[in-house]
Amino acid sequence: MTSSLPSMELSPRVALFSAVWAGVAALGVALHAATTLLLGGAADLRAAPFVLQVLSAVIPIVMWALCRVPRSTAFCRAVEALGLVAGTVAIAFMCHLLAHQRISSIPGTSPEVSALLVSNAYEILSLIAVFSSSLIFTARSALVPSRMSHTIVLGLAIGITTILVLVLAYDGRPSEGDYTRIVIVIFTTSTWTLAVAMCAVLSAIIHGLHREIQKARKLGQYTLEEKIGEGGMGVVYRAHHAMLRRPTAIKLLQPDRVGDEAVKRFEREVQLTAELTHPNTITVYDYGRTPDGIFYYAMEFLDGASVQAIVEATGAQPPRRVVHVLRMITGALSEAHGRGLIHRDIKPANIILSERGGTPDVATILDFGLVRDLGNREDVGATFEGKLMGTPMYLAPEVIKDANAADARTDIYALGVVAYCMLIGHPPFEGKTIFEVCSHHLHSPVVPPSIRLNAPLHAGLEALLLRCLAKDPAERPQSAIALSEALATFDVAPWTADDARSWWKTHGPKIRIARDRTPLAGSQTELALTKV
Repeated sequence: MTSSLPSMELSPRVALFSAVWAGVAALGVALHAATTLLLGGAADLRAAPFVLQVLSAVIPIVMWALCRVPRSTAFCRAVEALGLVAGTVAIAFMCHLLAHQRISSIPGTSPEVSALLVSNAYEILSLIAVFSSSLIFTARSALVPSRMSHTIVLGLAIGITTILVLVLAYDGRPSEGDYTRIVIVIFTTSTWTLAVAMCAVLSAIIHGLHREIQKARKLGQYTLEEKIGEGGMGVVYRAHHAMLRRPTAIKLLQPDRVGDEAVKRFEREVQLTAELTHPNTITVYDYGRTPDGIFYYAMEFLDGASVQAIVEATGAQPPRRVVHVLRMITGALSEAHGRGLIHRDIKPANIILSERGGTPDVATILDFGLVRDLGNREDVGATFEGKLMGTPMYLAPEVIKDANAADARTDIYALGVVAYCMLIGHPPFEGKTIFEVCSHHLHSPVVPPSIRLNAPLHAGLEALLLRCLAKDPAERPQSAIALSEALATFDVAPWTADDARSWWKTHGPKIRIARDRTPLAGSQTELALTKV
């Protein structure tokens, strides 16, 4: 291998180098055009030297266009090598042609200096060609990490090609004792050798730094890649296992939030989540601590989009789809509640829709960072009096009054808010401040979705949704199982796999943009409030 840099990281590096090269080359074209207009005239802009300089600026633009999206390592290396060779050869031919232009004197210099420069034009322009190529190659070595051996091989390929062009293109002078070719070989070879040596050292330093960074980003057998989300308990990264090929996401406890309570809650999250086996609950693979005390766990990577990203990108969702998602989430909550576990942070950002096993629109619950074990006395007391945990727009009224009042019906209320958000495109209560939102949860009646939509809605679905959003927990469905059974009685047409595939085909591009803008798991809020 020529480099250990992953292809997803190599593409943007090559694109960055190409953009820098293109910018400098464009500046050179502008200066060449200005000089030509001052000294020769507009006709010279159609001459071969100027055309070649324009070509040397177009080549990096093509490289940038090819590598600005993720590509394989082999593709990026091929584009890099071919582009560098083609660009430097274009520069060499340009200098060759400039040297043969019939220039008798150079404005702004004395006759003696002008005669000296004109008589040695080929040697001077050959050195300029090699020097220009060496600057390009140096920029490449600084911006595109690679092994020293790869840099040397690439440098030799560029140098040999450039020098051969300059030497073989030289057509001699009508005088005896012409040693121009020998001079060109000596000076250009020594200059390029020095440049390659410097670039090789630069590559070795940068590649070594990259390896150190990669080492620092390793957690056991896992290597972190790009950041894909952030929640109240930690940061989530895409990762890969040294041996296994399955996609993985790694969640880290943020160092600035490490404390006895945070550590205890984080360990409880992974232990309790690992007990859950429902197909609509995120699967935990592994967990542990790094030597420097960072807690982490590995879970399945879901290549989909959160409900939050979907609603932000496309607005209100079809009622059939809402029922489809609710049935899956209630199934996952039924298992959790059956084990005495309350999620306490059900919200659109914590529900992912993805394709699993060839089935589209499979809903999965994420982020059990605020999970609570009602069967554990210590866990029940882990939320201190007066401390509100969760995301304000999805908080049930009873937990705003008493942080320790959370039970299964708290998750039912939050799921009702999620369903309302999917049907309308907005949650039932919004406000300029957290306290305004909490006040709405406590006192404001819920506007029926059909009124917000100004369109009829399935009567049974609307009635059930309003029950989920009741201020009094006793008026809600008393369990996820009860909610699931109520959903099963609706005569709503099913949301089929074909419906889902058609929807994703239409809205997929918008979703990808929104997914990049929306965190994988939105951050929770922890507030100290006086009791209401």
